Amino acid sequence: MITVEKATRIAAPADPLWHLLSSREGQCRLERGIVASIEFEGDGVGMIRHMRLEGHPPEIVVRERLDLCDPVAREMRLSIVDTGDVVPFACHSGHARVIPAGPAASILYLRTSFVPVDMEDEAARAIAERNHDMLIANVRAALAEAI
Repeated sequence: MITVEKATRIAAPADPLWHLLSSREGQCRLERGIVASIEFEGDGVGMIRHMRLEGHPPEIVVRERLDLCDPVAREMRLSIVDTGDVVPFACHSGHARVIPAGPAASILYLRTSFVPVDMEDEAARAIAERNHDMLIANVRAALAEAI
């Protein structure tokens, strides 16, 4: 099992950052560059995200289930339930948490765990690290637009 973790300071209070991570419109914004489109099935824990990935035919869909969403702890966890035959990871789980850092800043903590399928560990780790970096860049861009 590979685990990739990243934490970064975000120049925004915890509540707006949490809303960006946990809302449907925010999730669509934060996945830009990775996901071409997202459709949602259901609400709350158990909800399924149907994602069409950038650079793949539209019939290819990756599905993730929301396993944890705790607005008090500002914490969520998603797991892949269908790889779409394009995600080279088994038992993939993504975890995000927003930690207040005073009144005007937050810490965004990201953790991804998975087992690579038919690829070297370092290549798989590089994919996960790039996805974290893209999500963080999208967070910063979205919050800058909101100000």
